[in-house]
Amino acid sequence: MPPTHPTNWSVFKILCRILGGRDNCALADGIANGLLSRLADMAQYNGMLSALAVRYNEQFPNTPSRDQSIKIQLTQALRDNTIRNIQISAQALKLTEQLNRADITPLFLKGTVQLLTADSECLGFRHQVDIDLLVKPEQLATAADVLQCNDYTFCDFSIDSHIASTPPRNTAIAIKQSAAHHHLPPLIKSGYAVTVELHRHFLPKRFQRNNALDPLFNTANQHERQNARFLTPSAEHQMIHLILGKLVHDGHLARRTMPLREACDYIKLMEHTKGVFDYALVKKHCGNRFVIFAALVEELMAYTAISTNKNSYQHNIKKRLKIMQGRYNSPALGTLLDGYARALHLGHALAYSPAKLPAYLNRLNSSG
Repeated sequence: MPPTHPTNWSVFKILCRILGGRDNCALADGIANGLLSRLADMAQYNGMLSALAVRYNEQFPNTPSRDQSIKIQLTQALRDNTIRNIQISAQALKLTEQLNRADITPLFLKGTVQLLTADSECLGFRHQVDIDLLVKPEQLATAADVLQCNDYTFCDFSIDSHIASTPPRNTAIAIKQSAAHHHLPPLIKSGYAVTVELHRHFLPKRFQRNNALDPLFNTANQHERQNARFLTPSAEHQMIHLILGKLVHDGHLARRTMPLREACDYIKLMEHTKGVFDYALVKKHCGNRFVIFAALVEELMAYTAISTNKNSYQHNIKKRLKIMQGRYNSPALGTLLDGYARALHLGHALAYSPAKLPAYLNRLNSSG
């Protein structure tokens, strides 16, 4: 049983086990100990409130709750996110049709893959931030022109919310101004749910030399929905993107945080492949970071898909979990780790994308 006054780390671990989907007692125990409100707060902070709602409905579909206000909150979050994801899916398919007319078959990335291939009953599980798509290098300018001809306009990289758009600019300028990035400035269209990120590569610059685009496109899966043709990466390339693009580049490894959306994406991917994939290829590109992530998912979310060679990595994982525990329970340690992660990010930016530094430093100054 959890302590009388559970720590943030204790609540986070319970949430992880709930979202992992394999521990059928975690949610019931959390409710029994009066933690549903804190679990909902923790889930909302991590962008996983609708996912918690899905797990709640799976186990307690028609059960009266003593936390009726929290149940209403979960129900509303799931309803809102489901509607939003339906709109995003329609937006993605619509722009796919527009690109298809120009003989371009886009390859979708990250959460957009999960959304377009999700079962209808799970459509509201994942909170989608934007639409990420990649085209072949020789198609990049044409794809940008097609989207602009269909009323999409570029945003300013310096505007984090991407709500306000800069005055319309031509494709050549957008490509030039985003040369240090692995995608063009985000595109918005009035009346549509999210921004669109048109990628020139599926990974940031520091990883591009060892991750060519040809293997990504050559092994991609072909799909057709509502007369729209699109591609999704192979399971191996989805894992490479998840580890290098999210876990490493976004700083989760350095900050000692757990990206719950990506952890759930990993679990879904493992269930889809039944754990059968080219492990050697993923290990070649990601090194031990893939094994560390798989071990964290196993330890925190009670989900095992591959052998993580515990004899070699158990100490590493236990030490990492101990630091994570300190982070969640100590704001001072969290601030220290965030500073360490920012320093690493600045170092990599200086080495691989120095043109990004001014905008990054401006964001730090404005947020600080």
